[in-house]
Amino acid sequence: MTIIFSLMSCVLFVLRRSLLCLTVVFVFSGVASSQLDSNYKLGAGDKIKILVFEEPDMSFELTVDNAGIISYPYLGEIKIKGKSTSELENELTKGLKGRVLVKPNIAVSVVEYRPFSIGGEVRNPGNYPFEPNLTLRKAINLAGGVTEWSNGKRFKIDREQKQDDDLLSLDSSVFPGDVVTVLPRGF
Repeated sequence: MTIIFSLMSCVLFVLRRSLLCLTVVFVFSGVASSQLDSNYKLGAGDKIKILVFEEPDMSFELTVDNAGIISYPYLGEIKIKGKSTSELENELTKGLKGRVLVKPNIAVSVVEYRPFSIGGEVRNPGNYPFEPNLTLRKAINLAGGVTEWSNGKRFKIDREQKQDDDLLSLDSSVFPGDVVTVLPRGF
């Protein structure tokens, strides 16, 4: 009877642990799937989550500083500006493997994207939190709409990857860190 009870306890422990791991994976994959795409490059102001599976003391939420650097307690300062989350995962894995952990299993996701900025001929210029699927139309609405000096048809977006300003429309995408300027109507 004692052997059966011990065996059942072990089975229940394994099942609970497996269920917990699966729950963490599903919750974390939901966060990761909300990312813009796998080509998204991290930058100043992004808030990221570093999850080291089965090592809660090594998992952190960090904000990228203005220099594009994070300070990870086990590896020191790491320059991450311009890197994708998968590139950061690889760098962390290499840094921790052997020195701190035998076989690190790491996932990195963006918890909160860096804000975008909107100015020019809008009623409430400033920095606003980025939302996935953000368009110029939505960004202008967040900023209170255009002023009487704009017809809402001339825009400029400054971003790390140059874009042809002639191709912009109200349905053009706005990305984290973009600087949007609504231009006055042409006379």
